[in-house]
Amino acid sequence: MQVGVVGINHKSSSLALRERLARAFQKEFQSASNWILLSTCNRTELFFCAPSLAGKQIEILAKLRSQISGSFEHALYSYFGQDCFHHLGKVISGIDSAILGESDIQRQAKLAYEAARKRGHLSHELHYLFQKGLKIGKEIRTSFLLSKKGVPLPLAIQSIIEGNQKVIKNCRVLFVGNSSINRQLMVFFKQKGCHQLTLCTRMKQGEFSNLKVTHWDKLSEWDCYDVVICGTNHDSFVIDRPEKQVEDTLLFDLSVPRNINPSLAKHPKLTLYNIDQIGEIARKKKDEKEILLCENVIEKAVERQMKLFKERRQAKWQYAAAL
Repeated sequence: MQVGVVGINHKSSSLALRERLARAFQKEFQSASNWILLSTCNRTELFFCAPSLAGKQIEILAKLRSQISGSFEHALYSYFGQDCFHHLGKVISGIDSAILGESDIQRQAKLAYEAARKRGHLSHELHYLFQKGLKIGKEIRTSFLLSKKGVPLPLAIQSIIEGNQKVIKNCRVLFVGNSSINRQLMVFFKQKGCHQLTLCTRMKQGEFSNLKVTHWDKLSEWDCYDVVICGTNHDSFVIDRPEKQVEDTLLFDLSVPRNINPSLAKHPKLTLYNIDQIGEIARKKKDEKEILLCENVIEKAVERQMKLFKERRQAKWQYAAAL
């Protein structure tokens, strides 16, 4: 199978470099055909198909160099053929995420595939890769990861809030962006008895039950809240500096590129956590056995699908030769 991936993630680089490369990947490949660009808070990966995988990799690096000055190649990784398939299965299942079993990655991979499919000109190999990768990821999540107790990201954020001597149900919380990750957190906060929730969104329509909604032009009032959680897509920082004197405020930046100016971490009244720091808090050593088990299951599933792909391709060639 002539497929490959070039990417960067939380394991291979710092957040700052990951942020720069995410912008470069998006600028060069977001609208291009015959690529599938998967960009999340933890990773940016470009999946492709070509007769010469090494040649296509060189082309990708040249495009990235046109956008980025300085060294970055050391932080990139690449996989080809069956290794690429195995990597995608790990990504979609959530075992390659900063937070084990992170639930939104399957939806993000599906949206990336659908966006590329609508642009057209996707090869048969890329269709097969993502269709079967999504199937394997779903099976792993259903069979193994859904048996885990708790929801990792919300519990990590809850532990940080409580570790900073705040009572979650008494907090005034501002969510910036109507993203799926923020919606998940809103439900979690409500279940914990927190009812002082505000959503700041650019959306003018939508259902926001039991939630105060404020529009984007009110974002400057973020410093009136105890907790601010940013999970939106934006070209620049949406939170840059406080407009006035602030009390102790917890800031959570769940996005890459980042939504919150990292220099705010130096402010004496502000405590800032980025997605890498939250993932580190959520990561448990007890996950290692489960990860190894999932990787073995994924490897066997990929081997089966690769064998099926080759058999179908061979049968197609034999049929064509018989005509």
